[in-house]
Amino acid sequence: MQLAEILAALSSDPEQMTRGILRIFHFIGLALGLGAATLLDLMTLRFFWGRVMTQRDYDIFAFLSGFVAVGLKLLWVTGLGFLAFYWAFEPVKLGNEKVWAKMLIVAILTINGVFIHRTIIPFIYRQIGEPMLQGISRRKRHAFVTAGIVSFVSWYAPLVIANLPHLNFQVPMIQILEVYGLVLLAVMIVAHLVLVGSDMTIRFSGRTRQALQKT
Repeated sequence: MQLAEILAALSSDPEQMTRGILRIFHFIGLALGLGAATLLDLMTLRFFWGRVMTQRDYDIFAFLSGFVAVGLKLLWVTGLGFLAFYWAFEPVKLGNEKVWAKMLIVAILTINGVFIHRTIIPFIYRQIGEPMLQGISRRKRHAFVTAGIVSFVSWYAPLVIANLPHLNFQVPMIQILEVYGLVLLAVMIVAHLVLVGSDMTIRFSGRTRQALQKT
């Protein structure tokens, strides 16, 4: 009887039920993608100083990247679902530029994700038994770090934007994207400086080992 009453209450307001379903799956997608992407970034930091990539490490990378992909797909499905919902029930919200800023950031996240899955994950597999950044050019290392930073910032950006209601109908999309770009640039500069420092550390330790072997 209680189940029947719950179903009756839900079906009595299909608009609210649809909104609720979209929100639930949107939050699930965000939680999966954001959580897995954060763990991947934290794992990657351990390899900056010459840690050897193992089969177990690669399996974890591949496992977490699968969750990121699922989360991203859920974001697209629910994001497009919200656009359809607004068009049908609340067309005024289609004029909220914050919504379109979030969609563009998710598009950037998607393009970056395709690069990671097609380029970085296969590269990590080939590095099993070796330090992850060993044997590749400096340019390629910086490209990989850039992809990681874009992923990190672009997963957190929609979460932050969604929780700033005073942006609704007040701030143009271009201004939101400018702030996003500035944050992305700042984090990227710090990350590349860390990469340069790790390169210097690895070179110094290598020269030290060679000097000790000669003595």
